[in-house]
Amino acid sequence: MFGQDLRYAVRQLRMSPGFTLTAVLTLALGIGALTTVATWTNAVLFNPWPQVRDARSLRFVSATVLGGDGYSVNYSQLLYLRQQGRSFSDAAAFDLATLNLALPNTQPQAIPAGTVSSNYFQLLGVRPEVGTFFQPDADDHAFGSMDAIVLSDGLWRDRFNADPSVVGRTVNINRHVFTVIGVAPREFAGIFGGVAEAAWVPLSSLRDLSADAPPDPLLHAGLQVVVRPRPGVADSTAKAELHTLARSFALAQKNDQLNSWDLNLYDSSNMQKGFFGVVGEVLPVLLGASCLLMVLVCINIASLLGQHAARRRREIAIRTALGARPSRIASQVFIETGLLALAGALAGWAASVGISRAIYVLMPDFGFPLAFNLHSDWRITVFVAAIAIMVTLICGMYPIRQSLRVSQREALHEGSTALAGSTRKRLGQRILLGVQLGICFIVLACCGLLTRTSLNIFNRPVGFDRANTLTAVIDLSRAGYSDDRARIFLTDALDRLRSAPGVASATATTHLPMGDWGSGNTRDFSIPGYIPAKGEDKSVVTDFDGPDFFHTVGIQLQQGRDFASSDNDNSAKVAVINEDMARRYWPKGNALGGTIVVDKVQRQIVGVVHDFAYHSPDNTDPNPVVFLPLLQGKSGYGYAIIAVHSRTGADAVVTQLRKTIAALDSSLPLENVRTLEDVTGQQYQMSRIPAELLGVYAICSVLVAMMGLYAVMAFSVIERNREFALRMALGSSRSGIFRLVLQGSASVILVGLVAGGLGSIAAVRLLRSMLFNVAPFDPISFFGAAIALVITVLVAGITPARRAAGIEPMQALRNE
Repeated sequence: MFGQDLRYAVRQLRMSPGFTLTAVLTLALGIGALTTVATWTNAVLFNPWPQVRDARSLRFVSATVLGGDGYSVNYSQLLYLRQQGRSFSDAAAFDLATLNLALPNTQPQAIPAGTVSSNYFQLLGVRPEVGTFFQPDADDHAFGSMDAIVLSDGLWRDRFNADPSVVGRTVNINRHVFTVIGVAPREFAGIFGGVAEAAWVPLSSLRDLSADAPPDPLLHAGLQVVVRPRPGVADSTAKAELHTLARSFALAQKNDQLNSWDLNLYDSSNMQKGFFGVVGEVLPVLLGASCLLMVLVCINIASLLGQHAARRRREIAIRTALGARPSRIASQVFIETGLLALAGALAGWAASVGISRAIYVLMPDFGFPLAFNLHSDWRITVFVAAIAIMVTLICGMYPIRQSLRVSQREALHEGSTALAGSTRKRLGQRILLGVQLGICFIVLACCGLLTRTSLNIFNRPVGFDRANTLTAVIDLSRAGYSDDRARIFLTDALDRLRSAPGVASATATTHLPMGDWGSGNTRDFSIPGYIPAKGEDKSVVTDFDGPDFFHTVGIQLQQGRDFASSDNDNSAKVAVINEDMARRYWPKGNALGGTIVVDKVQRQIVGVVHDFAYHSPDNTDPNPVVFLPLLQGKSGYGYAIIAVHSRTGADAVVTQLRKTIAALDSSLPLENVRTLEDVTGQQYQMSRIPAELLGVYAICSVLVAMMGLYAVMAFSVIERNREFALRMALGSSRSGIFRLVLQGSASVILVGLVAGGLGSIAAVRLLRSMLFNVAPFDPISFFGAAIALVITVLVAGITPARRAAGIEPMQALRNE
């Protein structure tokens, strides 16, 4: 019996290919979209690291400096949290670094690696696949006592051929010998917010990773901190204690630099480092959009199944008259509807598997491989599919139940007039269609707001020249260079580059405008004669730049001069400041020639530059920045970013840059070779992500609404065949019938605009923090959404209207 009913259901669906395809695609869109967002939510919040014990409970600590969040924490502050914190069972430190890995007879390979405290793996509850991990009670300050390395599963398989005897082998890391002690499990790639780390070394090895490291590298090292709250401790309690600990630590240091310093607690979706925070910021909007799309899908499915049942009303009446039992008919319809729902669910699941990986395409490329836990969670898939299947079955069975209750006489003898919808039925259809359009309007309006935000950010002047400049990173510290040798190398390299064909200028820096490397690092400062207010910050963002830096990247000088090659160890100590710092501390405009003390070194201000987009193009509140000569004393950075401005195009000087570096040191890897436009483009990409994602949902919503509108209007034409035939028989023109069908959509549009406008009031609240120079109720965005809605209705209605206008009156009346 079941096999027969199944074959009957397949045959029925094949007889209506348009209906079947529309229903399956509609279900696939809704299920795929909602499952994708649920997968991303799971990947950054609920189960970001599959191999970590109770990953959802982990929390991350960052510092507030100069009013900005997301700053690193130093090791002394970590120890204070361990000793004084009552809300946390343990705390560990970690950070991201790039190391040079060299195996025998091979060139060094730059790999992303984690520098971690000895208890890192114990806190995470990760177990080794091979070997062991660092001893959790080892002293992180015992520098050189444990130069060991733990490999990721991927690195172990790629470079060591998954050799189980790898434990005990030695490798060269930054030209220093390290011993392999273990291999992490297959799906563990660290916890740095989606960055895939290839290996891990202990903090106690930091001194051996640099040729010119200070006696205590942890003294000023910036670290990320992960904590595991004790069972039953709420986030609010942990945050309150963290703020208290921060104030008590600051008071104990008796350091005015810590007056406004604070500590903050975040979950994984709001991590300040890595990419989880980027995804976590847009998840509420995407979740709302996917839920609206799912509602749209449910309404559409209900409409499609209702029309499909109405078309079969006479068939059911005939079968009932011939002796078919209602239960038998209901069973067949149930199997048919269930098959349709199952096909939609499978298509949606398949779509979500592919769509969820689009996150790798959306994320900016900062030169690190990414690793998100995008494995399909069966609970998510089952939950979303269950909703879709339940709605489909209910919407499919209810009209059949109504058809079975209609008298056979009415269904058989009234012909097509039995199909003519009552006024109440048409009103219900218009309301449903209006709700569909209202949902589309909400998504379109929000998409318009975010698109306008993205355009405003892109068109905002950034204060420097992004064109024709090539950049690359060289890490001299990893290559064994001391600070003195590194300065000699950079001086020689820049001199050679400036004289190379096609090169207009060349420089080096620790931070490119709108770049991610080395941004926002602060140093203590003071200004002779300036008395700071009580509690005022005495630290300032500080960058180190080479000769002709401002000229090379196109930052305009307001006063004074650029750095020169003569600004070296043997010359007077100098500095350049930005316009905001000059305005804040020298309000009379006499900053040039003034004195500033940075890290207890007195310097003369030789230049003032205009404010520019330091880190992101949407930063409208500039902060004081001090620029120091890179070749004048120790910078504390092991790397340098080379920037070469070409006379023609950035790509034209790639060969010159590679030849110059290779001529000086052929074993020195040149990393992240990109144009300045590519570097800054990553920050623009961050602002485009919400608009791009919501744009996809807007397109899906419009497609679903268009399919629903078309189906309803096409069926309405079939229902009103006799009416249109009579109108034309009585003298109506075909153009009049065409306008009549389209005019019937006016009320639907009105309902959609009213419903969408009311819904937008709530939806816009989610977007307020994401908007830039756009009013929450921007008239252009809302007017554009309304125009798109009208176009959607017109496009969906043209074909049914033409079909109605093409009816032959006599043939239609004869059929009746």
